[in-house]
Amino acid sequence: MAASPVLLMLLRHGIAEALSASRPDEDRRLTGEGKRRVREVAAGMRALELPVEAILTSPLRRAEETARIVAEVYERIGGLEVTRALAPGSGADKVFAALSSCTSAAGVVLVGHEPDLGELASTLLAGTPGLLHLQLKKAGLVGITVASLPPRGAGILEFLLTPGQLRRIARGA
Repeated sequence: MAASPVLLMLLRHGIAEALSASRPDEDRRLTGEGKRRVREVAAGMRALELPVEAILTSPLRRAEETARIVAEVYERIGGLEVTRALAPGSGADKVFAALSSCTSAAGVVLVGHEPDLGELASTLLAGTPGLLHLQLKKAGLVGITVASLPPRGAGILEFLLTPGQLRRIARGA
């Protein structure tokens, strides 16, 4: 039996605290505005009826907080997996390996960072990290359908949504 297509949704973390000499980059939290905007973005995702069945996130605090908000909005509190594969600089092969835990999901959200998510999107769509130049704004979302997990061929770009577009969709729902 052929595998079912999977919608991979690459979500950049929300607005985070500024870099500080007193706190490591890994510990930077979402700001109050960042939390509010991510909640609205997640509400827009839900209004679009995007199939969020699994959520994988970078272990950096701002990404994990973003993922938890998406999980809350989708009422999937237990459906969150923290993985080093989405930490900055990890690369597509580690992400593909991490996706092995999601083989039965119709939709997977990957919460991470730039430029890594843009490079991952390029790899999924064109097979090479730098061929397509996609840059996600904070709390921006790109959706790519792949034939199977782990991805073995080129995916199909379904959407590229800015946080403003997702917030407007949420307000209109």
